[in-house]
Amino acid sequence: MTHDRAAENDQLYRYEITAALNAVVRACRDIVAEHSHRGFWTPRTSTAQTTHQELIEAARRDVLRRLQVAIRAAETVAQAIEHDHQRRPNRPSE
Repeated sequence: MTHDRAAENDQLYRYEITAALNAVVRACRDIVAEHSHRGFWTPRTSTAQTTHQELIEAARRDVLRRLQVAIRAAETVAQAIEHDHQRRPNRPSE
């Protein structure tokens, strides 16, 4: 692989991981905007008459699943980049 090609791949890796992590940050921002008040999670239902199971379900729906999806996607991108980088031969510049 030529030096230019290696540098090009490295730049593509940086773009991909940056985009994946930006998606995680956006998911966090969206969750905060939609489901918090002054930095604290506020479920859509009244907590006064809500069972613990309903709160767990709301937490999963509002926060946990959304973050898990974004984090898994970012981790998948990172693993794919690592795998791709490892399978490329390390040839001296041509």
